[in-house]
Amino acid sequence: MFIISCNSDPHRVDVSEIQVDAKIQRFEHDLFKSFKSGTKDEYINLKNEYNEFFDVFVHQILTIPQGPDSIVKSQLEMFVHDAEVNDIYRLTDSAYQDINDLESGMESFLKHLHYYFPAKPVPQVLTYISAFNYAVITTDSTIGIGLDMFLGQNTVYYPRLGIPRYMFNRFQRDYIIPSAIKAWFQSEYDVSLVKNEFMSQMIYQGKLLHFSKAMGPAMNDTLLTGYTASQLDWCKKNEAEIWSFFIENKLLFNTDPSLYAKFINEGPSTSGFPQEAPGKLGAWIGWQIVEAYMTKNSDVTLPQLMMENDAQKILEVSGYKPQK
Repeated sequence: MFIISCNSDPHRVDVSEIQVDAKIQRFEHDLFKSFKSGTKDEYINLKNEYNEFFDVFVHQILTIPQGPDSIVKSQLEMFVHDAEVNDIYRLTDSAYQDINDLESGMESFLKHLHYYFPAKPVPQVLTYISAFNYAVITTDSTIGIGLDMFLGQNTVYYPRLGIPRYMFNRFQRDYIIPSAIKAWFQSEYDVSLVKNEFMSQMIYQGKLLHFSKAMGPAMNDTLLTGYTASQLDWCKKNEAEIWSFFIENKLLFNTDPSLYAKFINEGPSTSGFPQEAPGKLGAWIGWQIVEAYMTKNSDVTLPQLMMENDAQKILEVSGYKPQK
C-alpha cells in the first residue's frame, strides 16, 4: 500500500459545526425610514435598537456633538435630507439591494473568528453610509460597513474627493470582507502600542496579513494585500532583493518613522524600488517572516502569535532568509 501525503493548508480548518449569526442589519435603511415618518417615536426606536452603534454613528462618524435628543435629531435630519447624501444613498441602495454574498462571506469570517477566539463575543454586522467618512468601524459588539466606500472604482465621488486612484481602485464589493477582517484585528491589536521600530512595525503588518488569511483561507491573496496579481508575482520573484535592501540600508532597527514609514504605509509603489513594485513592501516581507515563524512553530496558536510582541524573537526563530 502506498500512502501519498501532501502538505495541507494550515489555514484550512473545519468550521462546519460552528453556528454564528451573520445576518446583516441595514442601519442606513432604518435611518432614512425613520426620518421619512418624521415622528419622535421612530427616532427613539432607532436609537434604542442600535444603541451603542447609534452613538458611534452620530457622535464619532458624523461628529454631531452630544446634546438633547431634539438637537441631535435635528442634525441627523439635516444629514438625511441633504441632496448629496440622498444621491449617495440612492447609489448605495442600487448597488447593494442583494447582500447574500456579503452575509455568506461574513459568516465564514465569523466562524473562523469563533474557532480561533472562542472566548470573544461574535460581533453583529451592520451597514451604513457616512458620506465617505469611514469604510469600516468597530465597537465592542459590532462591525459596521460603510457601503458608500465600496461603490466601485468608477464612482464619480472618489476622484472629486481627491482620493488617489490606487486607493479607490480597491473601493469595490470584493474588498468588503477583507476590510472587515482587518478592522477587527486593528481594533483588538492597536498599532499605536507597537514599538516604534521598523522591524516591530513590519511584523505587526505581517501578523495582520497572517490573521486575515486565517479568517479568510479561501480568499485570494490579491484581496488580502490589495496587490494586483502581477504585483504579487513581482514580490515573490524579488523577495530576496527586497530583504537585502532592508538589510543593506540598516532599516530593521531604525526608529525614525519618516525613514521607514514609506515601506509600511499605503502608496502606489515603494520608494527605492522599480515602478512595478507595489506599496507596503515592508508589510509583505513581514507577512513572509510571520508565515515562516508559524511554519517552524506549528504548536503556536493564532492567539499566541498575536500576543508575542518580541519582533526580533519572531525573526530569529523563523529562520527567515529568502534565497536569490
